[in-house]
Amino acid sequence: MLALRDFSEDDMETLMNTTVAILGAGGLGSPALRLLTAIGFGRIRIVDRDIVELSNIQRQTVFNTQDIGKPKAEAAADNLELMNPEVQFDPICVSIDDENAVDVLKQVDIIVDGLDSFKARRAVNKASLTLKIPYVFAGAVEYYANLTTFIPGKTGCLQCVMGDAQDNPENTCANVGVSPTLLSFAASVEVNEALKLALNRGPDLANRLMTIDTSNLSFDFFDIGKAADCLVCSQPQMKQEKKENELSVTRLCSQSYNISPGKILKLDLEAVANNLEASYDVERRKRFLIVNIGHEIRVTVMPAGNLIVKGVNSAEAATKLFHEIVGDED
Repeated sequence: MLALRDFSEDDMETLMNTTVAILGAGGLGSPALRLLTAIGFGRIRIVDRDIVELSNIQRQTVFNTQDIGKPKAEAAADNLELMNPEVQFDPICVSIDDENAVDVLKQVDIIVDGLDSFKARRAVNKASLTLKIPYVFAGAVEYYANLTTFIPGKTGCLQCVMGDAQDNPENTCANVGVSPTLLSFAASVEVNEALKLALNRGPDLANRLMTIDTSNLSFDFFDIGKAADCLVCSQPQMKQEKKENELSVTRLCSQSYNISPGKILKLDLEAVANNLEASYDVERRKRFLIVNIGHEIRVTVMPAGNLIVKGVNSAEAATKLFHEIVGDED
C-alpha cells in the first residue's frame, strides 16, 4: 500500500487504528476478510453464527478442510492470524438480530456486509443508525450482486432502498448457487469502500447502487437517496418494548441450531467445562468448547454465550441443551 502515490504512512497508521466488523464469514465475508487482513486494518470483528462444512470451502476461501466442524468466526480468526499477526481479531459466533445488534457493533468504525438475510440486515441497519456507523451493504446470489454504502445522516438507509423486501427461500445460494468469481468482485468493492471511509476520502457508492452481473461482465450504477417517508431513518417511530434476555434460535444451513442469548455474555469456559466433564466428553479449544453428548449430538459453546447444536431434530431440544449447559444467565 505504501508504494501507492496517494497512500502515506499517516494513512497506514489510520488503518491500523480502525476497527471493521465483517458480518458473515461466508462467500462475501471470506475474500473481504483476506483483503482487510492483508491491507492491515488494526482490528477486525468477525461475526458469524455457523460452523464450517465441506460444501463451504469451494467459495469460502478463508477456510480449509481442517476447519470442518469449527465455528466459522473462530476458524477464520485462527487462519487470518497466520496471515497477519499484527491484526487483532475479535470473533463472535452469534446470530445477529434486533436484540443484540447494537451490542455486537459497539466500538466499531465500519460495518461490512456478508450476510444472507434481510431480517439480519434490517437489524444491522437500525444499529448502524443508532450508533452512527457507516454500513457497506452487499448482497450476492448466482451471478448478480448489489452494493451500496449507507452513511448515517448523509445518505438513505437500507429501508429506503429495499423497502419491505423479504427473503425468498427459493432464491438462496443453497438453491441456485453463487459464482465464486462474483463474490471476489463484490468483496473487493466492499473493501475499497471501507478503505475510503477509513481514510475520509468519500466512498464511491454513497447514494449510488452498484450492480454486478458476471454472466456478461457488466457493471451498472443507479442514483439512490433518502426516502422522505422511510420509517427507519426519516420518520420517528414508537420505541418497541424490548424482551429482555429472550433466546434467539435459528436453524442453519448446516442443519444445526444456533442459540443466541438476548445479550452478549462472558462465560468462563473453564468453569463450564469443569461442570460438564463429569457427564459429557468435553474438548477444550483455544476460544471455545465442544461438548459431545453420546455419539450423535455435538454442542459448540462460545464465550459470548452462543451455542451451535448439531444432531438434534428440534429447536426445543436445542434450547433445552442451552439451559443445561449455560443455565439461566442474568
